[in-house]
Amino acid sequence: MVKVLMNPKFKTHKSRYKVLEKNTRKGMYIDGYLQSNLDHVYKNVTKNDFDSFIVITGREGFGKSTIAAQIATFLDPTYNINRCCFTAEQFEEACITAGKFKAVVFDETMGYLSSRGAMSKFNRGLIKIMSEMRSKNLFCILCIPNFFELDRYPAIHRSTGLIHVYKRGAFGSYDYNTKKKLYLLGKKTYSYSVTPNFIGRYVDYFPLPKEEYESKKQVAINDWVASSSKEKKYQKQRDILIEYLHKEKKETQQKISELIGVTKQYINFLLGKLDNE
Repeated sequence: MVKVLMNPKFKTHKSRYKVLEKNTRKGMYIDGYLQSNLDHVYKNVTKNDFDSFIVITGREGFGKSTIAAQIATFLDPTYNINRCCFTAEQFEEACITAGKFKAVVFDETMGYLSSRGAMSKFNRGLIKIMSEMRSKNLFCILCIPNFFELDRYPAIHRSTGLIHVYKRGAFGSYDYNTKKKLYLLGKKTYSYSVTPNFIGRYVDYFPLPKEEYESKKQVAINDWVASSSKEKKYQKQRDILIEYLHKEKKETQQKISELIGVTKQYINFLLGKLDNE
């Protein structure tokens, strides 16, 4: 029988466990070792003025969203669809509008951060969002396919811990120091070669209303696809303009760089590519 394993030391958090007991009847389960660690996280955030930034990684379809929602509900029984985010903009807004000690999840389930440019932009935006995490003592959970795509600062120094879902229903958990070792050793080959602190399992129970979750995700996907198409169209028009300025107007690469707002290296790359076509 599935159950929530509770540490007696923290049973005083009545509202949290009342919700968990209700969810247990529906089928929620928290691995015992994970529960003990999350109790420690909860105490640090609510009693010792910390925040928590947990990274969850794994291949698409392995269940990152499921375990993220379970952890968010465990740490914050009020967690709901409004704080389940599918875009960087939603994530930032949720962190800004959330009250103290609330859980916010960035659920990267659609390839939103699949390009190098998108991931770089998101890494930069994390710095701003982290100030909100800290000031409001938030529990923030980031679901991404690969840990090594994060920049060094959020990956090593700012994240509380890492959960790597290595197959559906099973995960490895890395604490602050072990995750740092993993990042430093595995970054070059993108390999999860460092042994986690412990491994555990989770069940296929999703705490959020499934229809609302899927609907919100689909809206985000549609918006992302539309914006990506516009971005590609803009880039094509920009490249045509660069070629025209260079070949027809005989402008220098330096001048074009100043006019268009792209680097000379990109202009040189683009013109070389066009010459070879």
